Amino acid sequence: MNLKAIFALTLTLVLATTTTLSAAALEDFYGVAMASCVPTGQTSAQSVLFNSAAEASFRDGGTGEIILTCPIPQTLSRITLMTVRYKDDGALNEGSQVVTALRQKRYVFNGITEGVDSAPETIAETDSNAFVPPVVSPQGYRDHQKNVSPTNETLTFDHRKFFYYIQVNMRRPGGTTGPVTVAYVTLF
Repeated sequence: MNLKAIFALTLTLVLATTTTLSAAALEDFYGVAMASCVPTGQTSAQSVLFNSAAEASFRDGGTGEIILTCPIPQTLSRITLMTVRYKDDGALNEGSQVVTALRQKRYVFNGITEGVDSAPETIAETDSNAFVPPVVSPQGYRDHQKNVSPTNETLTFDHRKFFYYIQVNMRRPGGTTGPVTVAYVTLF
């Protein structure tokens, strides 16, 4: 083999290995920016503001509840942790609140599963009123991380039986002055 052929073979092997490693790493990581989520029917279009940084927040002076639903792709095979990056007033049970839930819904798919579609079931949930982590950035964001399994094990998705999604509820009661913003949720 000449030097040019050896170089080409080496480059091919490196690229093949890199592609394989990158694809494998994506099987157990998913991040979703709130601007890519869908406001539910209960959420008033007048309340939610999606900004250019892909965050969701209340408009100035807005109060009430914003509910966002974010689908999880079928390429995600397993996870252990869920993290939400958000801003709220940091007051326990007195002010604004961010609740993030990982949910599943059983469905019937062309006879593969017998029975009827089910009501959504919560797998894991974080609640900013249950835990106020320290501010982690100069912009005032907090990170709340939770194991998705009560036994701290890995959750394996069964996409043949269930649809999976993330639901984010942002609450801002009247009289609250601080921001309520959710930047993103990651599953890994």
